Amino acid sequence: MRPAILFLMLLLYFVPQAMSQNPIISHDSIVFVEKTLHKVGRNVNFTIVPGPVIGTTQKLGFALLPMIVYSLNKKDTLSPPSSTAVLFYFDFYGSWAFAIKQSLYWNQNKWRAFFTLGVGDLKLKYFGIGRDTVIVSNNDTNYVWTRERDLDVSATCFRKIFKGLYGGLELRYSVSNYQGTDSASQAELAKAALPFEKVSQTVLIPTFVWDNRDNIFWSTKGYYASINFQLSNKFLFSSRDYSILSGWVNGYYSLLRHSRKLTLAWHFFTQAGWGEFQYRTYANYGRGDNVTGYTGGKYVNFCETTVQTELRYDLRNFIAFGGYAGTGKVFTSFDVFGPSAWLHFGGIRLYLNIIPSRNIRVRLDAAMARKDYGFYIGIGQGF
Repeated sequence: MRPAILFLMLLLYFVPQAMSQNPIISHDSIVFVEKTLHKVGRNVNFTIVPGPVIGTTQKLGFALLPMIVYSLNKKDTLSPPSSTAVLFYFDFYGSWAFAIKQSLYWNQNKWRAFFTLGVGDLKLKYFGIGRDTVIVSNNDTNYVWTRERDLDVSATCFRKIFKGLYGGLELRYSVSNYQGTDSASQAELAKAALPFEKVSQTVLIPTFVWDNRDNIFWSTKGYYASINFQLSNKFLFSSRDYSILSGWVNGYYSLLRHSRKLTLAWHFFTQAGWGEFQYRTYANYGRGDNVTGYTGGKYVNFCETTVQTELRYDLRNFIAFGGYAGTGKVFTSFDVFGPSAWLHFGGIRLYLNIIPSRNIRVRLDAAMARKDYGFYIGIGQGF
């Protein structure tokens, strides 16, 4: 499987240069769409990112990411550009997902709002909950196949309080149904007391954010940090009561005095949770953006802590390279932090500048971890 994926990733790298010869998506089509959008507003950019990926099942999948970037007001010189992005995803084990993300910045960067909608039917490997004191391999005997059907909607609004400090509130609603694919997997889920029926959650998330980055898509200096508290309760018409306190900090430093080509970036994330969790609520090491290289579902528990750093270099205006390394662990609570295994990871990244005027880049990752590996595609910097 690995040589085939590496070949496809290299193929994706050459797609932007070969579109006029044997296109996956015709360059003329992109130009036509962008010219059409320019008739509405000249500050509009459009791109489509296609790419093969390793999905949640470690089967070969395909993702398509159309994205429109624009400014809400030409006279607004401080607000970052707003964007509308869509994700189409499927893999060859029957998983699929569709998502929309709307990001809005306006009034001289005093207001920020985000809206996301996602729906999907994913096949997942279930390794259990709390297996965080040993290193787990990908042997067939270590997992069973499960199926997760999800609908997730969230809306967030932030208001600037002072300089780079924002305060806001997110409202999230989700409906999920997590089940085994056969009697054996159903029995494994029953051991963890996971619900088999549909579970609906309405979550209130008050959040504070600090953001003084020089660019939201490609940061070379500044900090980006957040702390939030998730509250799900039956008085909010949720199926289960739980609370989660989480936070993260990103730092960016330009290492060359008269140039921004060499950047050191670091990321720290932590989460602590209490209450009755459904499976999708647990800290799932490697399933989000905090960790790469690990199959999602291997290490699952109430709490998580990770740290990583990346050194990246802008080789030219359209291409950059990065190398990164990190570690972390998941655990039941901070009282039993020690026995959990340290889960190291590292990798390399290739960034292709798909909208140079906005400094928006497509990201390709290849990561190695303890008895595991992964390949990824995304938009923007790793963190």
